[in-house]
Amino acid sequence: MSLKIIDKNIRTIVTNANKLNVLIHDTAMLIANHAKEHGDCTRALSLVKAMPASMRRTMLVLWFDTFTPIRVVLANDRVGIAKEGTKLFKPWDLELGNETPFYTLAEQNPESKIMDFDKLVAMVAGLAKQIEKRIEDGKVKEEDIASAHAIAGQISALKFQRVEAANDGFEAPKLNVVNG
Repeated sequence: MSLKIIDKNIRTIVTNANKLNVLIHDTAMLIANHAKEHGDCTRALSLVKAMPASMRRTMLVLWFDTFTPIRVVLANDRVGIAKEGTKLFKPWDLELGNETPFYTLAEQNPESKIMDFDKLVAMVAGLAKQIEKRIEDGKVKEEDIASAHAIAGQISALKFQRVEAANDGFEAPKLNVVNG
């Protein structure tokens, strides 16, 4: 009995997900057409934020970036229309945008890229810079500034060496971390 319920639920999820994708695409087209005509793109941010967290919001943002000059920045809840002549500007291509729904972009754009050793090291170094920037911008409590500087300093002092993978491929090798 429970397998029938599971299978029914899976079919319902597929059907509802497809309907939701189409609804989101249709709404994005309405927003793009409205923005092109009236210069008001505020609903683009609202639509992106209305999407369930489990969906690939970044693909809808990419869709706006690809087919319109609308720029949505989720990190700071901003939206706007890029001015012609700027590097962010893309001309309105609503015909192609209508033929290429946001969810089809997901097939062409994997969610995350594979990280290599150099990118991982750069990510750690970037963390120290982020901490220092937050201190500089006044986004660290006054009583924690000295500790934040110490953390950033310790992170910056880390040195990494690439470790060769074990022959059996089953156990992840331990990374050699050298302080100083």
